[in-house]
Amino acid sequence: MTSAPLSAEAYGVKSTASDMIRFVKANMNMIKLDDKLQQAITDTHTGYFDTGEMVQDMIWEQYATPVSLKSLVASNSSQMSLKTNPVKQLTPPLKPRDDVWINKTGSTNGFGAYVAFVPKKQLGIVILANKYYPNEDRVAVAHQVLKSLGAD
Repeated sequence: MTSAPLSAEAYGVKSTASDMIRFVKANMNMIKLDDKLQQAITDTHTGYFDTGEMVQDMIWEQYATPVSLKSLVASNSSQMSLKTNPVKQLTPPLKPRDDVWINKTGSTNGFGAYVAFVPKKQLGIVILANKYYPNEDRVAVAHQVLKSLGAD
């Protein structure tokens, strides 16, 4: 176990596919929630930094649509997550939009996950794995599925 801030909270999260689908629906404003909770979720779609490939939100990464697989793979690579990358602060921050691809990868202790959704199309995908798969593989599968459903 690591001593990073919030490690116990983050690394101890356990979720089902049903939980995650509900979470994605909440992020696309598809289920009725308390107004304050819905606003808090929507606020996580505010863009603060532009990397050239994607915009970094409070939690999520977002891409203008249509988004290429090449851009998704580059922005979800270890180069992006483990190295220093140039960014441009967005002033004022970019307001939440629905015409974007929003995503997040995650891996802990041999488990892997990927969540992506396009609010305007009300399409999303959750990939949960009991073993580690490279981000590139998770992103490629999700991109293929969502693109086939019309989420360019």
